Amino acid sequence: MAALPSAKLPLRARLVALIAVLVAFDVVAVAAAYVLAHVAAGVAPLVVYQYEHLFWSLGFDIVPLWPVLLVGTPLVLVCQSVFGYRMTLRDARDEDAIHPEPDSVPEMRGKTSRHETAQRLRDRVERLAQMADMSPPDVTVLDAETPNSFVASRPGERTLFATTALVDRLDDRELDAVLAHELAHLKNGDAFVMTAAAFLPTVSGRFIRALGDALRHSALLSWFLGDSDEDDSTWCGNGQFSLAVFLFAFVAVPVTAALYLASTACYRLLSRIREYAADAGGVAICGSPAALASALELLTENPRPTDDIRTADTGVRELCVVPHAIENESTDPPGGRGDRIAKRWHAVTERALPGSHPDVEDRIAALQERQSALDQRGQS
Repeated sequence: MAALPSAKLPLRARLVALIAVLVAFDVVAVAAAYVLAHVAAGVAPLVVYQYEHLFWSLGFDIVPLWPVLLVGTPLVLVCQSVFGYRMTLRDARDEDAIHPEPDSVPEMRGKTSRHETAQRLRDRVERLAQMADMSPPDVTVLDAETPNSFVASRPGERTLFATTALVDRLDDRELDAVLAHELAHLKNGDAFVMTAAAFLPTVSGRFIRALGDALRHSALLSWFLGDSDEDDSTWCGNGQFSLAVFLFAFVAVPVTAALYLASTACYRLLSRIREYAADAGGVAICGSPAALASALELLTENPRPTDDIRTADTGVRELCVVPHAIENESTDPPGGRGDRIAKRWHAVTERALPGSHPDVEDRIAALQERQSALDQRGQS
């Protein structure tokens, strides 16, 4: 099998455009952090009853904005490269990960031990990487019931994840096609962009949840939200502190929510764009559009995961070959009013945001056209 063709101008232009969008969001994130830091400094005197110093920082003259942008934007890029990759690996490896070390404990799955499954998958990836003329990534097998795979990347480090359900469900040709699809992401360079792009949606989403927890546990709002707990609320039960948190949240929630929605929408649009190119690149490696189309059909047919894609957290899901979470989210009913508000926010934002993947039917149709073109060439 011939190696993938060398990078062409459209691919380079696409990567440059993706990185430009990423940098633009970093600038916005630094500016948002600049504003919120001044707001936090402005309401902090309220905690110690120094009312005469309230909002002193809102003149925004402590530090000018432009040097903060010049220094902060590269720092955010570094954080995206380092911590975006680490967060992705940590989120994935929260599940049981199977590595192909010889001293791993073999838990039997049929007649095949798990560490042997991981080693065979590594051998398969190495063979496909050689066909693609690229160095093979690290391989980790996740012990999960959802068939899926994805890659995470940063300069010098690349990891391919596949679930045990993926290995069990697909035959050899289909498994090769899916693994080739993931290698194409690495070959195209968009695996690094996507791994880095996951940083802002993840951090902003977690900040909103942390701020929501602070509000729910404050003396000011815990009774209204129905989440009062004496042990949990004492850490911010002081009325002055609760008021300071409330005033900060009054500005921070809309600013951070806007950043979350914008960065997540961009992240998912990038995810949609990259899939068609990875499908084509995977076909160039494995040589069989029909095998990848068959794999996509099997991975998305019923029975589907019991938890819909729209209820899964942003992060790893956008990196996957099909739009399913690796593991289903907890279906425990919300406790108090705060939990119900958080669940409603999640549902509304998911409906407003674009999907993370193009329709599988459209991807299969494109692959079928490629297969038909190959068949016609073979007959001529």
